Amino acid sequence: MTSEMLLADKYLHVINDRGKRRLPLQRVYRNIRRKGLFLKAYAKLYANDGSTTAGSDPNDTIQGMSLKRIETIIRQLENSNYKWKPANRKYVPKADGQQRPISIPSWNDKMVQEVMRMALEAYYEPRFRDSSHGFRPNRGCLTALKSIQKKWTGVTWFIEGDIKGCFDNIPHKTILEILSRDIRDNRFLKLIKGMLKAGYVEDWIYHQTHSGTPQGGVISPLLSNIVLHELDQWIEDELIPKYTKGKKKEANPEYQKLLSKRNNTKSRALRRESRGVDAEIVKADWEEYTELGRKLRQIPTQMTHDPNYRRLRYVRYADDFLLGFIGSRQEAIAIKEEISEFLTTLGLEVSQKKTLITNAKREKARFLGYEISISIDDNKVTKYKDGKKRRSVNGNIKLNIPANVITKWCRKYTKKGKPHQRGYILDRSDYDITNTFGQEIRGLQQYYALASTGRSGLYKVRYYCMESLVHTLAAKHKCKKTDIYKKHKRKGQGDEMTHIAVIIEREGKRPLIARCGEKSQKRSQPDYLADNIVPPYVVQSTRSELVERLLKEECELCGKKGPLEGHHVRKLADLKRQWQGRKTKPNWVKEMIARRRKTLFICTECHKRITLGKYDGKRVR
Repeated sequence: MTSEMLLADKYLHVINDRGKRRLPLQRVYRNIRRKGLFLKAYAKLYANDGSTTAGSDPNDTIQGMSLKRIETIIRQLENSNYKWKPANRKYVPKADGQQRPISIPSWNDKMVQEVMRMALEAYYEPRFRDSSHGFRPNRGCLTALKSIQKKWTGVTWFIEGDIKGCFDNIPHKTILEILSRDIRDNRFLKLIKGMLKAGYVEDWIYHQTHSGTPQGGVISPLLSNIVLHELDQWIEDELIPKYTKGKKKEANPEYQKLLSKRNNTKSRALRRESRGVDAEIVKADWEEYTELGRKLRQIPTQMTHDPNYRRLRYVRYADDFLLGFIGSRQEAIAIKEEISEFLTTLGLEVSQKKTLITNAKREKARFLGYEISISIDDNKVTKYKDGKKRRSVNGNIKLNIPANVITKWCRKYTKKGKPHQRGYILDRSDYDITNTFGQEIRGLQQYYALASTGRSGLYKVRYYCMESLVHTLAAKHKCKKTDIYKKHKRKGQGDEMTHIAVIIEREGKRPLIARCGEKSQKRSQPDYLADNIVPPYVVQSTRSELVERLLKEECELCGKKGPLEGHHVRKLADLKRQWQGRKTKPNWVKEMIARRRKTLFICTECHKRITLGKYDGKRVR
């Protein structure tokens, strides 16, 4: 690891420690100009699929990335003349049919944003609450759902919250005001303000930005978390204590009366047995005892609507949040209104259409693609901390797979209700096609690993996925489906199911295997959720092969010593498909495929010839 990288890691550790101790941060602008931070940023960003996507300036891309470009950015920051470029505005479809605006920064701006993001994340991450799960290290959708599943037993109302256009509507004044409380560096705050005010280009027309931290920016999710941390603090420190009272619910008089009668019946039956009373009479007592037990299982042991007992739970993922409340509907409405009022102090508002109050026992709330409800099982016994076992009458959280999710995925693999081939991937290899289908079905199964009901729908999706794969391979080879099954069908081992597998044998190496449909449909959970403990944030020390290759200053094609430039491709698979079937390939293509790297560090002359398509493939040593 280079000395620059070590110094960068040391600085991040220092500000992380200051964040833990709630100490203000100073001289940020001076310290983010470290070369090591920019090398860490490059190593983090280059692997993203969107790293090769151009912003508003087609000349400012990741292609030709070099130490000289990093030094130029640092020099501009030192002279306080770094100029942010407007982002390139694009639109992507949303699930509801609307369009979501995405702003794509230029590459140099991405680098500077990533450096700022690393510094701010190291400082603010120790302050964020456990209720926040979106865009944070070691956290995600499943950790949020797991916390609901484990801690929300007995809630009677769900308050589904959604902030209207959160990313686009956060006032710049609010962002800068919150940052200025802890960051005592006007030059750094001015740099952030310049980024927020840079605007965007849409259809070659420049538009100013008066609010918001645009989606698509590297630092945008963190800035939104810093602002919404104010909401987390207010709910946990003020709202939850306000709506929390009572140590435990009062005992249900009806249950206690019935329990006393059952105990008396048991005692009477035992006395009569010991005295030798007629067997028919004793039998009648035991039948009454059994019947009373059946009635007890239908009655809660505690008052389900105890006016002196209230609890409020809260979890947030990005701009979506969910509250679970034990109390009355009127109080749930009041909680919703109080949250709405508080958000106005941040310059935000809740979406009235998406912010709903749901009865937990009769309806299902939607959160992060799951349906959440309360399930009461009269025969289920729960073991509590005191070691005693009791029937769960409050109700346990039930996570379900929505029916429309199954329908959506089935349509992905079918046409007019029958499995259908994917024509647009017929030119790919059997390995790539099988791997594509396999990754899709595994991703779906992994995401819904916590679901307790609706899992039968996954069998249906798996069936259509495998059938669509077989149809695609049969169309590619112009053969029957049975031929594909004979060639690629494999029996599962252990927990695996019968699946489709494409195996590529390699001499002296382990074979490459692409599978589809091998994962069991049984309910499980990812290993990282097994202990229900989210690992604390730790500043990761960076040892990057990419950076070491860049600093080596030796062309990976011709061996020439001197400054290097990076040649990037979006995906190595794209490169393989582009040159698939050609008898001769340029040497740079062979090198990338052989190295299994989507980046080559080469001299300026080699990079120029590759860019112009005139590289002759000669290797000079």
